[in-house]
Parts: sequence; structure tokens; C-alpha cells
Amino acid sequence: MNETGFTKGSRPVGRTVALQAPAKVNLHLEVLRRRHDGYHDIETVLQAVALFDAVRATLHEAFPGGEPLIDLTVDGDVPVPADESNLCWRAARHFCRATGVSGRLSLHLDKRIPAGAGLGGGSADAAAVLAACDRLFGTGLDPADLEKLGSGLGSDVPFFVRGGTQLGRGRGTLLTPLPTVRTGQFLIIKPPFELITSDVYGRLRMGLTVNSPAANIQVIKPILARFPQPTWPGYNRLEEVVLPEQPALQRHVLRLRALAPVAMLTGSGSAVVGVFQDGRDLATIREEFEQAGLWVRIVKPHPAGVGFTEG
Repeated sequence: MNETGFTKGSRPVGRTVALQAPAKVNLHLEVLRRRHDGYHDIETVLQAVALFDAVRATLHEAFPGGEPLIDLTVDGDVPVPADESNLCWRAARHFCRATGVSGRLSLHLDKRIPAGAGLGGGSADAAAVLAACDRLFGTGLDPADLEKLGSGLGSDVPFFVRGGTQLGRGRGTLLTPLPTVRTGQFLIIKPPFELITSDVYGRLRMGLTVNSPAANIQVIKPILARFPQPTWPGYNRLEEVVLPEQPALQRHVLRLRALAPVAMLTGSGSAVVGVFQDGRDLATIREEFEQAGLWVRIVKPHPAGVGFTEG
């Protein structure tokens, strides 16, 4: 080690990359069974939307072997920790350990996607850091490699490598492309509280799901081509847990269902998405939910996953 504390043989790099990390919504979520590893087998339709966190990563020095030195800063309108518990930090360390590279990294996260909402913001940020590290270290991994790395960080991370519209099976990491949704206005509302995914899954009565039908891709595909349609067969099984415990949220879901062709809890909540046809004026609807004290955004579908914005 030299006097600055870095491994002998370090070389200066000084390169920065910037990425955008989209949120996601679930347009269908069925829970099939509890797995021996503590996770659940699910079938879900995942859709990326144009609500973004921004990630900037700088590799100051690369050095052979050893643990990386990672500095993380966070700003934006969503408070999240800027320490080792943040998925950005963990993704950088995971990448270095898995690929055998190391260095001194600075990560900056501009956080806009609400946490504890079922929108996948933390997983999207992790996918962005994996992609950033791959470019900064020049490891040349293909998307399948990044997805495999991401599955070790969280079930949604592989989706954010791909993005667009995907059918997820297993833990949600086994992805099958679906026709890309390019139309519709996604009105996302979130109450002023967060939900913990593991707690919601833990309270699900699995006996209710034994005979649930599997997602039929051949049925889903033509409907997605005309999405959103009232004939959309998707639903969210986790509503059985969340909505009875949150009467106000249940009222918001029912209100959205009276207004939109498609409306449901996304992921384990607490956010809810209603999908409206293009061209519909949503100003009055938005105002109604904002006056109820909810966080509200209207966004378009996003056809990709994490992506570089410069560098």
C-alpha cells in the first residue's frame, strides 16, 4: 500500500459516466408459491415508465485486487441513506467482487423515484451502477451477464437492465419480452407512507393462490398492442394484503378504477397506477388526488431500461 492508502500498481482513470434509471409499474402480479429460499415464485408483467433517477459514477483510480473504495452522495426530493445500505453502494461492491476489478469510485444519486412504493427505484439505481462500472472498468459484459449479476442484488434488477415491457417469472428474474407498450398515460399516485416488500409477501395467505391461472402470453400480446384496454386481464394479488389494511389507499384504488381502463397497486405498494388513453385531459383527476395529499406524477411508458445520458 502507498501513503495514500491505495494498492500498489494503481493507475489514474478520472472518467465519469451518467445514466438515467427508470421506474417500473406492474401491470399484472400473481404470486404462485413460496420457495424454499424464502422468496416467492411469481408471474408479473413489468413496464418501465418515464420517471427517472439519475446516477453519475466516476472512476478516479483503478487498482489490482482488494475491496473498492466507494463514496456515495445523494440528493433529490426523496430521502434515502448515502451509506453501505444503499443499493447503489452495494451494486458497485458486488460488481467489483464478481469481476475481480477494483478502484476508487464516486457515485452520485439524484433521487426522484419514491422509495417503498413498488416502483423499483432502488433496483433501477443498482442496475445503473452495474452498467456504469462495466463501462468504467472496461469489462465488456453483455446484457445477460449484467442481468445475472443484478439477480444477486434484487429480483427487479435484471428487468432494469432490459426495461421496456417484460413478463417476469420465477422470482421475477426470468424475463420474456412482450410487445413494447408505447401508448397510454400512466398516472401514478403514492400516499405519504412506505411499505416493505418482505412484510407484504409475508402476510399473503398462499392458500388463496393455489389454483390461480398462469399468465397466457398469447392472450396478453394482442391486448398489449392496444394497451390500455378495459379487457386487460391483469391484477395484483398483493392487493389482498395491502388494501384491507389501508382503507384510504383502497378508496384511491377504487376511484382510479372508476376513471381509468386499467388501475391497480404496483408491486407491493404503496403506489398505485392508473393507465389512461392518450389524449385524455388528466388535469382535473391529477388535482383531485393532489388535494387528497398524494404524490402524483403522469408519465409515459419507457421502451428501455437504464441508459447512458452522456460519457
